[in-house]
Amino acid sequence: MSEIRNKNWNRERVRAGMRWFGPEDIVTIRNIRQTPGVTNVITALHHIPAGQVWTEEEVAKRKIEVEFLPHADAPSGVEGMPLFQWYQANGTPTGLIWDTAESLVFTEDIKNGSPNRDKHIANYNESLRNLGRFGVCNVVGNFMLVADWTRTGMATLPDGSKSLKYIHAAFAAFDIYLLKRHETEQGYIDDGSFSAKEIKEARTYWEKYLQNDPQRQKDLADMITAGLPGAQAGFSIENFRAAVSKYEGMDVAELRKHIAYFLDHAVPVANAAGVRLCCHSDDPAFTPFLGTPRAVGGCKGYKFLLDHGCGANFCIGSLMANAKNRDITHMIREIAEYGQMKGMSIDEIFPHIHLRPVETDGKNFREGHHAEHREELAKVVHTLVDLGWQGVFRPDHAPTSEHGFGRPGYDVIGRGYGANLILGLFEMAEIIKTTRFRAVEAAIKASGGNMSLKEEAFQAARTAESDKIGRKIAFIKVAFAHSEEDVCAVLK
Repeated sequence: MSEIRNKNWNRERVRAGMRWFGPEDIVTIRNIRQTPGVTNVITALHHIPAGQVWTEEEVAKRKIEVEFLPHADAPSGVEGMPLFQWYQANGTPTGLIWDTAESLVFTEDIKNGSPNRDKHIANYNESLRNLGRFGVCNVVGNFMLVADWTRTGMATLPDGSKSLKYIHAAFAAFDIYLLKRHETEQGYIDDGSFSAKEIKEARTYWEKYLQNDPQRQKDLADMITAGLPGAQAGFSIENFRAAVSKYEGMDVAELRKHIAYFLDHAVPVANAAGVRLCCHSDDPAFTPFLGTPRAVGGCKGYKFLLDHGCGANFCIGSLMANAKNRDITHMIREIAEYGQMKGMSIDEIFPHIHLRPVETDGKNFREGHHAEHREELAKVVHTLVDLGWQGVFRPDHAPTSEHGFGRPGYDVIGRGYGANLILGLFEMAEIIKTTRFRAVEAAIKASGGNMSLKEEAFQAARTAESDKIGRKIAFIKVAFAHSEEDVCAVLK
């Protein structure tokens, strides 16, 4: 169990976090400190290669970077827990806390079941123990093969902000004409990657935008390979093709065997260390992807993880990109009910949540401002509050404005706006929940009813309220188009 008892001044309430990429991030801890409402930093030791141990010394160093101001009198030659304890006694707190690690990578050797996986699992478990000692109680990974996430470019929103987008025809064009996994277009139909219609759309996109434009080809390849672990050091098309080829012939059943093997060895260690292990959804939640299977694209995938004691790092944006997941609040309730049947608490089921909107037609999508899609976020927040969830969320990707800064999708101003909007939604949902319970109880008393039936009355009120909200706020669906001006969506 943790040797650290962090003072988190928001412990009994939902807490807002912000992703930080470490000292090399253009967004600094000082910037995050100055974002009202944000109390948690979600970070990882990005400088340590996947598969290697996050040592006590490195974990302590990151805890200090997040939770304390630099101190000129810090002792030299002292590392790890002793150094962190010195800062606890003598340092000046930043007011932030690091208790969620995203991501401690589930390596490719773990996912493909290579002979080296046992070594990687042993290293992973040692990292979990080190994180647990310092109170990092939520650890996030994912089982996406090769790429951790995929986008095809940047979109310009009507207000001039820049956001990440995914255009399926562009992705297919990359796969067919640049990556060239198969010699013929028919090969992509045979392995289930694309339909004949999608290949025709990809060919049109290639001929119109990419075929005679090497710079656009490079920009597209750079954006897609940016989602690969280690991509910041450079990842060529040849490297990408080789990485994808390792999964040739693998189906979902085999991938799940590898996932189960890892979780069955890691989850008991995480639990003993006071850590909740959770898994991010596929991003986007389409399958197959680059000819590889994907296992966590909906309720079925998350239930499989819960069967093995792994929680859901629920990301509404990546899930809702797939039209099959359009009723996101129903998904949340279904997964919560399944986990509770297995004896898990709501915070164990959803240790960490990503909240971001997408504008989508069910295949193409772009990310938008949180405030412009607050109706969809309000539905999700209401559902989480109704279930009693109290954990750490982060306002996931946000557009980059001219007065903001940060990596694509991680603009500090855009995420700050999102954090405060979502915190307000949580506060209002809590008020509504409290008011509902009081109103039901008062109605029972006024009618001289049996107070022993109040739980049934509460449930009836919750169901009616959920149904009303579901009918009042429809799923946001957007018609997408392409143009020379790079407008990727036409709102209708």
